[in-house]
Amino acid sequence: MVNIMSSAPIVRRITAQFRRWPPRKFHLYISRFNSTAPGSKREHYNVVIAGGGAVGSALARLVLDDSIGLDGNSKYNSRRPLKIALLEQRSSPPPLCDVVESSSEPNSSFPHPRAYALSPTSLSYLGPSVLQSLVRSNRCGIYDSMQIWEHDGPAQLHFVGDDLEGAIHDGRLVDLNSYLHKPEELLDIKAKPWLGAVIEDAPLVSAIWDELRNDNRIDLLDNVQIKSIEAPSYNAMGKVVPPPPVYITCSRTKSQGQDESYTLSADLLVAADGANSFVRKSMGNFPMMTRAYGRKAVTCTVELDTSKGTQGMARTAFQRFLPFGPIALLPVWNSVDTNQTNGPIYANVVWSTTPSEANHLLSLSSSDFVSTLNHYLCQGPNVNPSLLSDSTAAGINGSLFTKFAKEIDSLLRTANTALTMGTWTESPSRNFFRMPPRSVRVAGPMLGFDLTLSHVLTSSASGNRHGGYMSPRVSLVGDAAHMMHPMAGWGLNLGMGDVVALANLVKEAINLGMDVGGTVLFLDQYNYDRMLKGWGMVGSVHGLNELFGQSDSVLKSVADFDEHQRGRNVGSIQKLLGFSRSLGMNLVIGIGPVRRALVEVAAGATPKEIP
Repeated sequence: MVNIMSSAPIVRRITAQFRRWPPRKFHLYISRFNSTAPGSKREHYNVVIAGGGAVGSALARLVLDDSIGLDGNSKYNSRRPLKIALLEQRSSPPPLCDVVESSSEPNSSFPHPRAYALSPTSLSYLGPSVLQSLVRSNRCGIYDSMQIWEHDGPAQLHFVGDDLEGAIHDGRLVDLNSYLHKPEELLDIKAKPWLGAVIEDAPLVSAIWDELRNDNRIDLLDNVQIKSIEAPSYNAMGKVVPPPPVYITCSRTKSQGQDESYTLSADLLVAADGANSFVRKSMGNFPMMTRAYGRKAVTCTVELDTSKGTQGMARTAFQRFLPFGPIALLPVWNSVDTNQTNGPIYANVVWSTTPSEANHLLSLSSSDFVSTLNHYLCQGPNVNPSLLSDSTAAGINGSLFTKFAKEIDSLLRTANTALTMGTWTESPSRNFFRMPPRSVRVAGPMLGFDLTLSHVLTSSASGNRHGGYMSPRVSLVGDAAHMMHPMAGWGLNLGMGDVVALANLVKEAINLGMDVGGTVLFLDQYNYDRMLKGWGMVGSVHGLNELFGQSDSVLKSVADFDEHQRGRNVGSIQKLLGFSRSLGMNLVIGIGPVRRALVEVAAGATPKEIP
């Protein structure tokens, strides 16, 4: 979270710039913003947000949130004088109560596969009201345990909510249980800290819009098509008098089917309209780096088998790495009563694999898909394959060297297995491997989407720097600025980081009586912060994907995996990488401070201050 108030030099520069404004020009600037061009319908806003989905609506909620100050704790003294417009291309989402009631219908009585895995910090940005409504309507799949393991090694990563107690105690992470229970209730129920939660897209957006509808400082405009955007040039930025506003020409379809055209003006236009952002493409000054992974993800909702005492695992997230990509089994709709014995328990499946295999999985019947899923997910850790193939061992001259090489190979693999067993004795909550519950049927549609890595770039043209997350009076958030592999579940979480950083800057500008979109210092601060953190996260996830995907070069299909399990078609390099990964996982889970630091990063906790 960006805290501009803690940066004294920036505040002094902004205040000095504000004080140097000539009063006459300043009043001309204000009158120009309040004017309406002849023969047109024009409304001026502090912020116009293009895209009313999860990212856009969350940004609007945070900008309007006066319950906390910029330091994250203190309450703002009064309502900020804001005027915001949220533009949604589709019809406005129904209230959350209608979404829940519609789920009682036969074709909607299960979770939709389009869902997000949110970290505790991202969940805290939703606010207590939104989170409470999602949990109480059973649309929040909380998990306080996570198990990760590989196909070709004995090691496993098992994280639990207790790993976050230090960060919560130090005030570096919000205890989300405090949003749902009174302090005296927390002592009685002894609730574990959350590692995260899975929330469907439709309930999440509906819950946020329900809160926005209660604030008269925002206009919620649905069925809006943006036709054109007119923004000032870079040459207009950085001067004493702020540049002209950005103009957005739109058409809106009314309930009678008639289209109404009008033009909005804004201090700041925010592109929250997804990976194919119309705003970003229309501006033409946001260069993008794009790389196709050559992989495709299959996602669906499955019903879990509850006949074998698996109800206790309803709050556990599972992920197994296969040679061709990971399979994730994430809890959903299980937050109200995790000990329920009546009614089904659902989970979301996200399976990353090659495009050909993904298409094959999508073509399977429900029973065949479930059978395939159980076959590849419901397997425990394996021993490391021999680092020496038979041909390599036979090629070593002399029987003594052959025997020595084999003994060293056996010793290394035995030591790695022993390290795995040693981690089981640390605490009762992570002292053994838990087999994932089996799936019994696919509930609802199966979806597929190609996996792509993308991020905005900065460049220079004619001596002017442009690109990144901002241009004059325009900013990017969420998928409009970046996309990444879903293996770590950080897509929307990174977007929520964009949202809170930009929201803080907008509120900072309002508090100082400044113009956030026309002041270079604000936009530069947002651009610098998000470029650094965005590239850092995208690069880290990409590195993990490359590391865990090295063994897939010898496999062309899921069918090849059975041969792979028997040790065939695996080169020495792949075996060595698999051994190294397994050893690294053992070190992470076995060294408490390292494991807790890793969990805190994933949860979005504020780093510890170095004395």
